[in-house]
Amino acid sequence: MSMLRRAESNAPLYRILYNELRDRINSGVYPPGTALPSETRMCDEFGVSLITVRRAIHELALDGLVDSRHGIGSFVREPAQSEVVVGMSSFTSDIVEGRLRLVRTLMVDNLVPASSQIADKLGVQVGSMLRHLVRVDCEAGAPLSVDEAFIPPSLASTITPEIAASPLFMHIWQESEGLSLVQTHYDIHVQSPDDKDQNMLQIGSDVPLLVTDELVCDSTGRAAIWIETRYRGDRSRLSATMTLVQKETDKGIIGE
Repeated sequence: MSMLRRAESNAPLYRILYNELRDRINSGVYPPGTALPSETRMCDEFGVSLITVRRAIHELALDGLVDSRHGIGSFVREPAQSEVVVGMSSFTSDIVEGRLRLVRTLMVDNLVPASSQIADKLGVQVGSMLRHLVRVDCEAGAPLSVDEAFIPPSLASTITPEIAASPLFMHIWQESEGLSLVQTHYDIHVQSPDDKDQNMLQIGSDVPLLVTDELVCDSTGRAAIWIETRYRGDRSRLSATMTLVQKETDKGIIGE
């Protein structure tokens, strides 16, 4: 491979090297369980710096394609198909603390007219324009979920493509917009994937989707965002912790 020819694209060198190594892993040139070539060897083969090689390997590790072992090398992981537990009440902290390692890709970022269903949920007029985001989350190199978010433009002015593509989107968005989100209304159901979901999630029509609809409100009770997330039913399990409302009765305080 001539790294210099491929570097004519606008992508940074580490990303070009990442793509090449990922393609070799996926095609079986580097089978599961085997070690990648040494960093020095990759520097020589691809004509890039040690920093570029290490950044590319770091990205592969984040995507769950390799395990890097200090002082030993980087090894190709077995394809991940194990169940992933998604904490509905601890999503952000799970990301921050490394319990959930997601790589998010922004697929769509545009303005769309509000349908009657979404307009009713967000308290806006039918046909009014909304910021529309579509993101795919991958875990261990394999697609896990795709979500669609709808946000009134007045609350979306600070959302850059980088913020939209972050797994910590909700946290960063609140800080940048000066929001305080305090309540989420969930609706959970199961549905079959359409052609787009099958393509984005790399599944067949026989794999069911676990779907969560979230309406998130701020401290004033105003609806700030509506998100529909479609999880692969063969890889996902949702988990949540709820605080019971305390009620005083004749026999003491109980939770309900």
